[in-house]
Amino acid sequence: MSHPDGQPAAAPLPAWKLVSAAFAGGVAGSLGRGLAEAAFDAAGSPAWTSRLALNVLGAFLIGWLFGRLAVHDDRGAPVGMPHAHRFREHLLGAGMLGGLTTVSGFSWDVAAAVEAGEFARAAIALGVNAIVGIAACALGHAFALRRRGVRLGDARDPTPPPGR
Repeated sequence: MSHPDGQPAAAPLPAWKLVSAAFAGGVAGSLGRGLAEAAFDAAGSPAWTSRLALNVLGAFLIGWLFGRLAVHDDRGAPVGMPHAHRFREHLLGAGMLGGLTTVSGFSWDVAAAVEAGEFARAAIALGVNAIVGIAACALGHAFALRRRGVRLGDARDPTPPPGR
């Protein structure tokens, strides 16, 4: 039996392996975030700027990862994740990139800025994390699909052109 993308079907992994992968990846991602925050601090940047940069980078990488791992239809839309890629999805996606990025930290940055009356900083943190983060995720996904030879929105017409 094979998967729609032509790969042989793989048996589902036991839940403990997926949870262990997500845990290990989360430890690595959180360590990376801590080191990056320390580097930003050493450079004299406020803590919220490191979280903002890491969230946008992580959004790009999660888009790229799912562009590489997921099965896509002819238009480039994701339609599923093969069992063969579930371990990497949990290790790198939920784990490492989940640990590297932080929605709770981003939420605190916006709330703290509003409470301090720093509405411009709140708007920057909210806008960059939400709008730029989503755009970065879409860009990472499109980049991965392009590397795979899939063009977004390029639905293939099943009827052959005239004369063939």
